[in-house]
Amino acid sequence: MSILVKCPNGHELKVKDKYAGQTGLCPRCNVRVLVPMPVAVTEDSVMDFVGPPVAEDQVDLPVHQDPRHLGQSYGSSSSGSSLLGSSILARPRKTCPKCRKEVAATYDLCPYCHTYFSDVTEVQRRRTSGS
Repeated sequence: MSILVKCPNGHELKVKDKYAGQTGLCPRCNVRVLVPMPVAVTEDSVMDFVGPPVAEDQVDLPVHQDPRHLGQSYGSSSSGSSLLGSSILARPRKTCPKCRKEVAATYDLCPYCHTYFSDVTEVQRRRTSGS
């Protein structure tokens, strides 16, 4: 097993485990490099790094995904408009026949698998109408 170390000048070195905690010279620039001690990964050390789990009611979701905000209207109360109605989620979408991912209805080429999926009549209609 080896330890990956970077010298102060950015050179990457692979050093054997037996040299952990010692100082050596970088073979490229002759700068002193301290080889760090390997860190033992335990369940407790991972939990300390990640932190305690968050309760489901404390999760901060974006407004368009948070069920607490669905159905609420924003702005003046007489307008009755919602952010969801004007968002990209409400725009027409279609499914790619090859990769089955949803894309905007205006796409002729799937951005994921690059499959052309518009029919000939649709392409001709767009050419003549200019849209």
